[in-house]
Amino acid sequence: MKCSYCQFELPEGKLKCVNRKCGMWNAAPAAGQSFEDSTVLLSDAKIAEVERVRTRLVDVCFGGGIARKSVCLFGGDPGAGKTTLCLQLSDIFCGIFGKETLYIANEQGEDEINDTAKRLHLRHRNKIRIVKAMGGITHDIGALLLHYKPCFTVLDSVTKWAGEDMNLAVIIAQRLKDYTVRLNSPTIIINQVTKGGDHAGLKKLQHAVDSTMMFEVWGENPEDPRRLHVDKNRHGPAPVSQYYGMTERGLVEMSEEEALEKLEANEGEDDENE
Repeated sequence: MKCSYCQFELPEGKLKCVNRKCGMWNAAPAAGQSFEDSTVLLSDAKIAEVERVRTRLVDVCFGGGIARKSVCLFGGDPGAGKTTLCLQLSDIFCGIFGKETLYIANEQGEDEINDTAKRLHLRHRNKIRIVKAMGGITHDIGALLLHYKPCFTVLDSVTKWAGEDMNLAVIIAQRLKDYTVRLNSPTIIINQVTKGGDHAGLKKLQHAVDSTMMFEVWGENPEDPRRLHVDKNRHGPAPVSQYYGMTERGLVEMSEEEALEKLEANEGEDDENE
């Protein structure tokens, strides 16, 4: 076999050229294949349709619906309503597919999550399966996913699972991405935020997922509107925001104008009370 670059004779079994002026690596062609078999013109490439699930709750931020093979890194301050939003999405997916969702809970116990679900009057609590992970996950997460085959998965949270090992958080996200693709079932990974308001952990964690979003109280008071903001999305536009009001029955979408009016009204009430 000769080097593809300089035609120098290669030693048997070696792919790196031994010519000091070259030193290039040669790919071993499969039997009967030509260079054209391993290349394609972009104009001839097939356009893959992104299969989405329309939720009527977060579709704008997710680019028209949640892509079924996508993993979202979901940050936000405590009390913003991340658990509420993820439980509402779990209930929506249960209703659409008639299958179970998986909620890996290491931030709250199943009793606390059930209390929230009851308050929200979720219709499919019997299909939202909680993985009791407060004291650590006792079974391999891949084995759990393959056994139950959920139509939607939430990890709450990767920060608590990985602890101070930020490289482990990256590995967890990458592994969940593998199972998301395999099961054709989207995943949301809840992550803590830094004091500066960014996602905690290494930048590699953000590259390991398909989208990164922040869910925040859009103001100073707990009664103020919430904002879901997209920083990155491989399956849709960014930056994009959606706005919500927090009610006893959960999050209700509102327009940006309605959110601003609510915010101004709350600020006016605060001024009167001072």
